[in-house]
Amino acid sequence: MTTLLESLAATCAAPSPAKATTLPPEAYGSPELFDLETERIFKAGWVPLCRVEQVAEPGSYYSIDILGLPLVVTRDRAGELHVLSRSCRHRWMDVCSGSGTARALQCPYHLWTYGLDGHLAGTPEMSGSTGFDRADYALRAYRHDVWQGFLLVNIDGTASPLAEQMAGLTSYVEPYGLGDYRTVATTDWGECPWDWKIMVDNFMECYHHMGPHRQSLESEYPARLSYIDRGGEHYSVMWTRQAPGYPAEAPFLAPVAPTLREEHHRKLMIFIVYPLLQVVTGPGFMYWLKTMPAGPGRMRLQLDIAMPPAAFEDPDFEQRRKELIETITGVHREDIDVCTRVQTAIASGATGVGRLALLEQALWEFYRYLGRQLDLPTAAAEPSAPLAAAG
Repeated sequence: MTTLLESLAATCAAPSPAKATTLPPEAYGSPELFDLETERIFKAGWVPLCRVEQVAEPGSYYSIDILGLPLVVTRDRAGELHVLSRSCRHRWMDVCSGSGTARALQCPYHLWTYGLDGHLAGTPEMSGSTGFDRADYALRAYRHDVWQGFLLVNIDGTASPLAEQMAGLTSYVEPYGLGDYRTVATTDWGECPWDWKIMVDNFMECYHHMGPHRQSLESEYPARLSYIDRGGEHYSVMWTRQAPGYPAEAPFLAPVAPTLREEHHRKLMIFIVYPLLQVVTGPGFMYWLKTMPAGPGRMRLQLDIAMPPAAFEDPDFEQRRKELIETITGVHREDIDVCTRVQTAIASGATGVGRLALLEQALWEFYRYLGRQLDLPTAAAEPSAPLAAAG
């Protein structure tokens, strides 16, 4: 582990994108490193759970497991959101599963019943238990917050406020009005045989458009027209522009959200809120990857696609929705093959670090974030300009 951290420190300390390298291959499968990431990154940071629209009505609930924690997001009768443990305080059975609406959460084992705010409301046959007080046995509540319609949880409760972390990123995303987008498709890809960092690596660069996406994206959104804005400590931002000669049409560039400026009409914004909120958005859609680490070299993945209110008013909405789903899931299948093969190469003994291209600046930013969270020594970043001017 000491040797791995030393190798990681060398990568994470690179002072500029022009001097950046990959992570060492062993970083994508080390049990010891995953344990460290769990404590210092996942539990200490803000992790996305769902969209608030998925618990829109009073009485709504949405179950999800994160890092082995069985959680449920609820909206109580007063309209307040909560993130609660699903483990009954009696003998730990799940009090609910899936999603839906309910007046209360009732454990199916011994029928202990909880309010949607987590308080213990009913306990059959407990009157003879000396000193028992329902107030002492509420479901555990977790710190949470909402940003642009995403509900995130901070498991250990120590992260700086989400709004503070997102201050620099919010100005990028506000023109899209993401808080009003509505989910039109959810695809569960199940357990995936690659490390969560491989997912981030693949997501935050368009350099690979010319490889696995040469038939699907490279012609209209060529790698050479992508560029990166210098990110912040908690996020990275990348853009991919449409090549000249293509019409601004579905599935990605129409219909246009009315709040967007002209500069947004022919490009897509790709961003990550560290460590796990990965989002692609354009004038007519948004999708995000719900990446859920399951262990070293393993993760679960869900892909949710959403559209802005203007899209639902289009008479061709259903056709546009189907085309969008088909296109995005098709592109993602190409990414699945790449991620799987990279993890296979690592497991078979790949060694050494590689060099990054300038088109992979967001990976350099991600690695410096890893270094900060893991308390590795890092050098001050050298000044650098984006690869291309925005437009």
